[in-house]
Amino acid sequence: MLRRVVFPAFILVTVLFLTNLALADFTAPGKNISNTPTVDSKHPKVASIPGTGNVFFVWVETDGTNDYLYFSKSKDYAATWTAPFQLTLTGQILTGNDLADDTAFAMVVSDPYIHIVLQWRVDSSDDFEIIYLRSSDLGETAENWDVWLPLTNNTSDTREPDVAAYGEYVHVAYVDTWPGTYAIMYKRITGYGGGSVDQTRRLSFSTNVWHPTIAVGNGGACVSIVYEDYVSGYYNLIYKHIEDSGAGPYQTRQLTFATAGSNWRAEIDVGAGLYEQYVYIVYESTYAGNREIMYKRLDNYGHSPYNTYTARLTYSTQDSFTGSIDCDATYGNIHVTYFDSWTGNWDVMHRVLTGGGGAGFVGQRVSWGSGDSSHPSIAASGQWAYIAWHDNTSGNYEIYVKYGY
Repeated sequence: MLRRVVFPAFILVTVLFLTNLALADFTAPGKNISNTPTVDSKHPKVASIPGTGNVFFVWVETDGTNDYLYFSKSKDYAATWTAPFQLTLTGQILTGNDLADDTAFAMVVSDPYIHIVLQWRVDSSDDFEIIYLRSSDLGETAENWDVWLPLTNNTSDTREPDVAAYGEYVHVAYVDTWPGTYAIMYKRITGYGGGSVDQTRRLSFSTNVWHPTIAVGNGGACVSIVYEDYVSGYYNLIYKHIEDSGAGPYQTRQLTFATAGSNWRAEIDVGAGLYEQYVYIVYESTYAGNREIMYKRLDNYGHSPYNTYTARLTYSTQDSFTGSIDCDATYGNIHVTYFDSWTGNWDVMHRVLTGGGGAGFVGQRVSWGSGDSSHPSIAASGQWAYIAWHDNTSGNYEIYVKYGY
């Protein structure tokens, strides 16, 4: 199994601040936060604490044989950040399937904790297991990455973990093949991630399910999970709503009903404040012929019955692939990022849905490199957002970030 790592002390790296915050937008140049010319840095995840300038990055560096998970943070709106440091030793996190490998790990921040889940195996002959990792001081010190917990230990393939946290509970969803077919599994960890697993539940009983994503709302009481299931010849989205902070009964609802094309690779978030009752979902759909980005909003905390608002976010002549979604409750904006090849190569795009996610949207292009820019992740921060992605313009893949609106 994966071993703990003793991390070096943080070193603050000062980088050129290309523009002041008052002028920063998504037309400014992206900042390279990985700077690894001899290996590829890929599949970044970004999270923030709005109003504080704190932003957190995790990504994979790979030499083709081994993969290494790295972490960095900033306290000044991504003007400077800590030297990247290594969270894992030898082994593999990625599968080699580039479009799917952004599902290999996930991160969520719940002050003062950083929660990370990842799939990991010794080598390509091994099966993947799910690992949970926690920092108890927002990644400030190496010694306070104080939990390294294997969540699975079986001979079946266990993949595609996602994580959410609220209050004392950490919630994890993933795909496991231990029943002899693919199944969506759920675990809950107590003690802000420092306790034990007190809930392990199988949520699906069909034969071909993938890509669960998870969010927690209603003061931690409602756990929402969406995933794709092969229904009547097409992939469609299934929604699970679990009561009692993950320990109670759950409802199952089918969200899409494709009879041509498929709906898949959903990402989920929930509202807060005035928008606490909403569950937000962005996903890919091929009903129009090529992949387009679709959006749904459920009200009533995802309880049934609920009303659904659906919008098509792209009308591209090329395929559009889902990135991520994040809700800013202060301004009622829902930030979505994805990547598309309409520019001639892969580039990162941004959409903002206003009015609590029910009053239309605006959008823009984020990346402008001559290479491929893809697999973005987004974190809302007031009216603004951080977007991180990987780009191979320099000849190898590096992690870039922009802070804009």
